Amino acid sequence: MRTTDTFRQYIWLINVIHRAGRITFKRIGDQWMTSSINENKPLSRTTFYRLRQSLEDMFGIHIECDEQHQYFISNPESLRNNSTENWMWRTLTVNSILLDALSVKDQLLLEDVPAGVEYLETIISSIKCRHILQMNYQKFSDLESYSTVVEPYCLKLFHQRWYLLGKNKYKEGRLSIYALDRITKLDETEQTFELDPAFDANSFFKNYFGVFIGDDVKPTRIVLRAYEKMIPLIRTLPKHISQKEIATNDTYSDFEYYLAPTFDFQQEILKEGQELEVIEPQSLRKKIQDELKNALKRYQKK
Repeated sequence: MRTTDTFRQYIWLINVIHRAGRITFKRIGDQWMTSSINENKPLSRTTFYRLRQSLEDMFGIHIECDEQHQYFISNPESLRNNSTENWMWRTLTVNSILLDALSVKDQLLLEDVPAGVEYLETIISSIKCRHILQMNYQKFSDLESYSTVVEPYCLKLFHQRWYLLGKNKYKEGRLSIYALDRITKLDETEQTFELDPAFDANSFFKNYFGVFIGDDVKPTRIVLRAYEKMIPLIRTLPKHISQKEIATNDTYSDFEYYLAPTFDFQQEILKEGQELEVIEPQSLRKKIQDELKNALKRYQKK
């Protein structure tokens, strides 16, 4: 069986059990026979248990059986929020759907894949083995790349770019962010490092909107006012995990956040134009006002 067919079976089984909540083996088998992945064979218990074990080994998704002989996902939190399992599940689901849609490929308009993917395998290997990375990196503001040594801590996908968070040996051991598409050369060394036992990737980025980090911008309470068309968009696609709707009426809704108002969060506000207004804090409101005024000056030039 081709690898793509096997992954389609994984995805199919997750989706069947996830949608049902709890489901018997017979009902799983019935749906198997009406699917496009059955290879004209009924679902055997051997195949079912193989798929079940593979899902646990590869994705950490646990399928258990209750006293009524119904199967269910015992750790459904793995398929929620921003977990790696959730991202992989949704990505593989889309890939499986697209494989069945090649006949209408000219009618599917997709975004470019994230840049820098050619370095993912090396970086993930280094994270797993605690190996130091030797790389050449070129900032957008620099004409040439520079060589550096980095202890890889975690990877983050943001706005179609992969970023590496790592401890830079030449920057007093500070954690820094590197865009993978700005790496010009990358090698995994045999030299190992000790990961800070207190480090947790989710906790580290909890108070940031994207990937911009820095000690000079501290987390604070922020209130944004969304107008009319923007309200349902923010409700269904929150700007940050801390988002809370604290007030609403016929013309606007106020959303509260707790995060560091870094450059990328400011850009997120500015891109919404007049549909989004900063209410608090005044320092951020002033910053956005100044940016808008400067933008207007550019358009007023002859």
